[in-house]
Amino acid sequence: MLGKHGEDFIKILRHIKPSKHTYEVFSDWLVMAAAALYSWKKDEKTENEYGEIAKQYGKEELEKHSRLLAITVEALEEREQDFLGEIFAFAELANARNGQFFTPYNVSYMSAKMIIDEKSFPKNRICRINDPTCGSGGMLVAGAQVMKECGLDYQNDALFIGQDIDARCARMAYIQLSLLGVPAVIYGMNTLTFQEYWHRETIGYHTAGMDFRLRCEKMMEMVNDLEQTKVEQESLPEQPSARANIPLSKTPIQGELF
Repeated sequence: MLGKHGEDFIKILRHIKPSKHTYEVFSDWLVMAAAALYSWKKDEKTENEYGEIAKQYGKEELEKHSRLLAITVEALEEREQDFLGEIFAFAELANARNGQFFTPYNVSYMSAKMIIDEKSFPKNRICRINDPTCGSGGMLVAGAQVMKECGLDYQNDALFIGQDIDARCARMAYIQLSLLGVPAVIYGMNTLTFQEYWHRETIGYHTAGMDFRLRCEKMMEMVNDLEQTKVEQESLPEQPSARANIPLSKTPIQGELF
């Protein structure tokens, strides 16, 4: 069941602009909220996207949109959860006809609990977690929560990657992971065909210095591969010379073996 934050969110959402369907208002909010949280990047395309949506609303309506983001912040501060995923389900905004169903957060948490522990966390490397059909990011949020409970530094030593073909879902994941301070890259894309529409990094990705660290890891992997190749070549038995069995006293004649 939805808590007070969820009830307040849906109540405000349904009364922002009566001339628009709740589905449209929520989609517009996702565009603006995700763009606001990506403002650190100074991306012109994202800023224009925000402006196109914002001009469809009046001052009071935009203030209600801001209130929705504040409620989301409060809900995630209260506890790690798939807050927007629950909103999506309870407000009946998901596309059930196309088979769009979200995994309940307690199931996501249980799955993460079964997989993640101190032993599975790589030492001196970035732990990478990927959900190719991330929805609102519930599985990724659960992964971060379990790492936190295990005393693992997910905000510095883990990279979360989410992909979804539904732009609304990808934006929900981006908003929640951004607000939770998770280093992540979220892709709006078709995971099966690898067709990418857009991608965005969270501020946590930037503050954790992920770009530099990933490049360093890539260079170390290349060095290790070169060293491994050298060791393998040195371990091969020495090949005998092609002329080893030719008597030195006899000069070979063309067409003659010995």
